[in-house]
Order: sequence, then C-alpha cells, then structure tokens
Amino acid sequence: MFGLRSNLRVGLDIGSHSIKLAAVEKMGPRFRLVKWKCQELYTGGDRYDPEGPKKSVAVPGLMRMFNELQIMPKRIKRLASCIGGQLVSAKEISSVMQTEAEMASSLLLEARKHIPLDGSETVVDYQIMGDDVTDSDKVRVLLVATTRRNYETHQDFLREIELKPGIIDIEPLACLNSYIIHSQMPDEGVAIFLNIGARRTTLSVYGRRDSFFTRDLPIGGQAFTEELMHKYGISYEEAERVKREQGMEPDLERKGGNGESSLSLAEKSTFDRLGDEINRSLRFYVKETGQSVFTHFVLTGGGVLLPGLDTYLNNKFNLPIELYNPFNQLDSRVPIEAENPYQMAAAIGLAIRGDL
Repeated sequence: MFGLRSNLRVGLDIGSHSIKLAAVEKMGPRFRLVKWKCQELYTGGDRYDPEGPKKSVAVPGLMRMFNELQIMPKRIKRLASCIGGQLVSAKEISSVMQTEAEMASSLLLEARKHIPLDGSETVVDYQIMGDDVTDSDKVRVLLVATTRRNYETHQDFLREIELKPGIIDIEPLACLNSYIIHSQMPDEGVAIFLNIGARRTTLSVYGRRDSFFTRDLPIGGQAFTEELMHKYGISYEEAERVKREQGMEPDLERKGGNGESSLSLAEKSTFDRLGDEINRSLRFYVKETGQSVFTHFVLTGGGVLLPGLDTYLNNKFNLPIELYNPFNQLDSRVPIEAENPYQMAAAIGLAIRGDL
C-alpha cells in the first residue's frame, strides 16, 4: 500500500447510500484525475438505512475503499469532505468587505438573524461568493451553520481511520464548484441544480448576478423504491432492480390483482410529490429575490439515472435538462468506466477546490 504524493488533492463525499472519493492533481489550468471510486455502503443483501449510515457501517465502508484504492489515509495532506442534510442551513447575504477576523466576528451575529438556529450548540462559517453586482462596496457572502454534534460526528468518521479532517464544505457548494469551474454560466438568469440522493434531493439555485439558494427536499431514491414496493407488493431488493431497469411504470401486475392498486387513487406519485416540492421552493426563491428567469436544470446524484425523471422534469417545468458528468471537467490518467458518473459531482468538486 502506498501513500499519495503531497501535491494531490482528495475529495471525499460520505453519502447515506455510498461513499465517493476523487483524487486529482493540478496540471496548469486544469486538473487530472488520478484515482476515484464509488463504494456502496450496503452490500450482500443489507438493507439501506433511511436514517443514514451509522459509524458501524460508514467506517468499515471507508476502510474498504481506501484498501481497494491502495491509499494510506494518514498520508493524505490535502483533504476536503462535505456534510449536508436537514442539520445544515445556508443563507446568502451582502456584506461590506472586512478583514478575516472582522468578517468572522460580524457574520456570527448576522447568522443569528438570517439562519434558523434551534438552540443547539452550532458551528457557523462563511464563504465569499464574489462581488455584489448591485453595490461595488460589498461582496456576496454565504453563511452556513450546522449543529456541533453533526460537525463532530463527521470528523469522528474521518479520524476513525486516521484521516485528518481538513476542509469541510457543504454538499450543495461542492457540487456547484465542480460545475462552474469549466462550465459557462448564463450572464442573465439562474440555473437550478438538483442533487438526487438516496433519502433526499438537494435543490440549489445559482447565477452570476443573483443570490445563491439551497434547500433539502425530503424525497430521494428511497421514496421511489418504496412506491414500487407498495404498488406492486414486491421486496426491497426487487423494487430497487425494477426501478433501475424499468422506472416507475414497469411491466408488472399491481398489488391486489386485476390492475387494482392498494394505494388511494387520490395519492400523488413520487414524481408528482417531487415536482411539487421543487415548484414550492422556486416560488419561494422568486418571492425572496425577484428573480424568475430559470435557464435550465442541472442534475447530479445517484438518482439521476431513474428512467423517466428527465422527461418528467422537462414536461412539468418546460426547461432544458442537463445530466452533468463531472468527469468531463478533468483530464485523466486512469480509466473512467462509471455506470453512474453523475454521483461523483460533490467528490470532484471537493477535490478541485482552489484553496486546498
């Protein structure tokens, strides 16, 4: 087993269903992919835990990944990882440019005004998003907060296998960083990013001149699997297979026979519930910012390959759909034969962060 050279940058995305890792090196203005892997957390018939992986699952998964990649964790010098979910809040504000010490102090007070904190001990940080185009004396600042317990749990996962935590980002920004480094963003209007994971979908809105916005939607791949289980009376494993191969309208007899479903006829499909959540979030964004020009959807995450998803979104919102393959942003010295490259967006975005 060997370590990584000190100039390599490693991005690590510990998801609820799998772990993704990308190791890159800087080659002039571009990055070259050196190693990558997506490690499933639940194998051999183990059922996915909708509450997220416990340490007893995540740590062995991390160890398997590093062993298979022949990477010694304690030799990694430049590591960035991410957290996300309901325990992470983010809000963009406009602020006068200050020294780092002044900014850290004043933004803690701002966070209490703009980010809902439930009284738990919190960790607050910020990232400068660029100049404020409406006020030359100010900059766009993204405030981020999470609970101390969530932050420390993430660090414990890393330290358990001798990884030094390094930079900890939020998942929506990691995906966005991967996309914007080489992709052309429109001068006017905003793009809608959907990172479709196992238990949730993260919606983010971003434009060159407009406020960044992100929100977690409580619908992910697991919800589609459960709909198939209930509608057709099949097992979890069978529903997962059917979902991947046939989508949400498979050639199966519905539960109850004679084409009758045990679900209420008035109950909405998972597609429709996801569409409603997206619509509700976009209406809120328009109300808060006044920006209503949405240019296109950018889809990332493990749920992107669900048959019919892109067609549904295009029909409902009448917007172009881009399935974003982050490997296209990189040169590579290793084979890239990924069944689902779209789920690597956050890991690659973390690896290519400019301040690592």
